[in-house]
Amino acid sequence: EMDHIPVATTRPETILGDTAVCVHPEDERYKGVVGRKVRVPFVDREIPVITDDYVDMEFGTGALKITPAHDINDYEIGKRHDLELINIMAKDATINDEI
Repeated sequence: EMDHIPVATTRPETILGDTAVCVHPEDERYKGVVGRKVRVPFVDREIPVITDDYVDMEFGTGALKITPAHDINDYEIGKRHDLELINIMAKDATINDEI
């Protein structure tokens, strides 16, 4: 049984706004974690592990962090799965106090 999901990113600052981890519905590596919750590093918030055909099983780890308020593709996945949009930035470009 998996005790973590490896997720690689080139934008670690957006981790604070993650609202799901997404895997491809046919990816056997992650069948046991779909529907479970994982914790977002640094903020200790639980988010769901979901499936979506958008995820490329062959790219990176095959697990995609979803940040709907940051990326248009993540936004579309967020709409399909009714995910929260979290704005992590204040007007002065610092991390806001709500995180």
